Amino acid sequence: MEPKFQILEKREDSIKFIVEGVDVPFANALRRTILADVPTFAVDEVEFFENDSALFDEIIAHRVGMIPLTTPVERFSLDALELDEYTVTLSLEAEGPGMVYSGDLKSSDEGVKPANPNIPIVKLAEGQRLTFNAYAKLGRGKDHAKWQPGFVYYKYLTRIHVSKEVPDWKELKELAERRGLPAEETDEELVITTIKAFYLPRKFDAYVGEKIREETVPNAFVFTVETNGELPVEEIVTIALKILMRKSDRFISELHKLAD
Repeated sequence: MEPKFQILEKREDSIKFIVEGVDVPFANALRRTILADVPTFAVDEVEFFENDSALFDEIIAHRVGMIPLTTPVERFSLDALELDEYTVTLSLEAEGPGMVYSGDLKSSDEGVKPANPNIPIVKLAEGQRLTFNAYAKLGRGKDHAKWQPGFVYYKYLTRIHVSKEVPDWKELKELAERRGLPAEETDEELVITTIKAFYLPRKFDAYVGEKIREETVPNAFVFTVETNGELPVEEIVTIALKILMRKSDRFISELHKLAD
């Protein structure tokens, strides 16, 4: 069976979709690839010239390193197994009083800049100064969390079968519809497809197992992917799938070499 994708919901910073025709190892490989192998830009080194603030250099450097930076997809081969050696300088020169935000960073590359300009870095008092250069490069989440493009999780796709012999079964239908879950009726039962988490009220616990049963749809998973802002969320999934394909090709190639 060929894998099939069905998009359930698409927002600016997240996407939810169903993958069918795959097993648990593939689903987990996709999850791990998104978190660990999809490259993004992040600050890896900070050179301080002045810091009169109340925070040590190391604390400010850590805060700057965790600021998500936009990563231009069209300019880099982000699905390649080897990363492009390219450094972007983000400079800052600020004087108090006032809060210093991520938007105050000046980038040497307009395509690589803070994804959110409103992230606080440090508050400067009257007369305090902060001057530094931060150097950003491409990296992967497996080396440090600052390079993770976002967050991803998945669940089994299941269906809950509710017999119409259950008192107040219509309450479950209304609850499912409020949650935005597909609820279909037959003459004998109500079937709820759990494309998102669904919890039965405790009053129905006595019917679970006999008149209320949950069926796991074979080889089907519901994925939710959220982006930090470095990459469009659909690009994160596309790049992860391409990286999986590249790794598989390399593995097969190495096996052929051993066979020869």
